[in-house]
Amino acid sequence: MKVLLDTNVYISALRSQTARAQFRKSFFPMLPATVLSAVVAYELAVDASDRRTRDLLSEFVSPMERAGRVVAPSFDDWQRAAAIMAAIERKEGSWRSKLPLLLNDILIALGARRVGAELVTHNGADFRLIRRHLDFGLRILQSRAT
Repeated sequence: MKVLLDTNVYISALRSQTARAQFRKSFFPMLPATVLSAVVAYELAVDASDRRTRDLLSEFVSPMERAGRVVAPSFDDWQRAAAIMAAIERKEGSWRSKLPLLLNDILIALGARRVGAELVTHNGADFRLIRRHLDFGLRILQSRAT
């Protein structure tokens, strides 16, 4: 099965040597089955404020880019994301204020679904909400290492 790692999985690996070692142990063996969301790559690039972080991110994402395993949102994904956001706004009123922040997560989930990948994340609440409106493979990891 293919896997697509959410942004927070990579960010967790950047926080400490221990977290990086765990990331390498857990996810490097899965590299041949891993795809990278262009949305995740964007979010990581925005957060990479120093050279060390950019170098580590390159180590994590470059193999997928070189292998052509990058999933970018299609026109249909954008249209579907709009429909999902509208459905959440209608049916999940308590989430209304968070809707703008959900767009990237919805696009990530749509990409994972399109390529048949399981989305791996620490962000259970948001992706469980999205999953009520879109069927996709989801694996929620335990709390992030700090």
